[in-house]
Amino acid sequence: MRISRLSIAFFCLQAGLLFAGPIEEQINRYINQVEIPRLSEIYPNAVISISLNNNAALNYLPDCDSKSIQIQNQRPEAVKRTNYEIRCDSPTWKSYVPVTQTIMLPAIKTIIPINRGQVINKSNTDTGEVDISSLRGHIFTKKNPPYGLVASRNLRINTFITDDLTTPPNLIKKGDSVLITARSGTIIVRMNGIALQNGVKGQQIRVKNTSSERIIYAKVVTNSEVLVNY
Repeated sequence: MRISRLSIAFFCLQAGLLFAGPIEEQINRYINQVEIPRLSEIYPNAVISISLNNNAALNYLPDCDSKSIQIQNQRPEAVKRTNYEIRCDSPTWKSYVPVTQTIMLPAIKTIIPINRGQVINKSNTDTGEVDISSLRGHIFTKKNPPYGLVASRNLRINTFITDDLTTPPNLIKKGDSVLITARSGTIIVRMNGIALQNGVKGQQIRVKNTSSERIIYAKVVTNSEVLVNY
């Protein structure tokens, strides 16, 4: 995912930011002023919350004479869990605070069960909010819907659809008549053929030339054409 200049600026700021006040208050200020804006740049339209996992441990940290500490996210690329390094220069000490992030995004989900091999479309899906850390793969959104893709396994109702759960549809099926286009430099020859296996766009499949009976491998271009490069 593209990271903007503003996001890069947040990354650079983290190493030297100073926050004054009680330690927990300083960390919360860091979350609200740095981390949530940074994540909002990476995940537009997301509802983001960040919580400290062990607030009680902060009570046992030494006082910082300078009344301010430095805070840095140890895993800025993390989606779910990370650690904040908190450091004081006078007296010198360093500690780590475990943090949990929740990033909720609107994504496409099933509204009825979808069987393996069934086409995904508007009639069997809707939009819902999901924590992206709970899913494998990349989600689909209204701007990038999975319509026209095929379920790669049986999907239960209210399943959020990711690229791990989909596959491109077969453009050509075994037994289909196809046009074989053979290309060598500027020379192009076309002939009729029969597909010997199913194929999605861009896939190499076996095809039989109906004139020569020769079996070749060709790349699926459309639902009726395959391409051979020599």
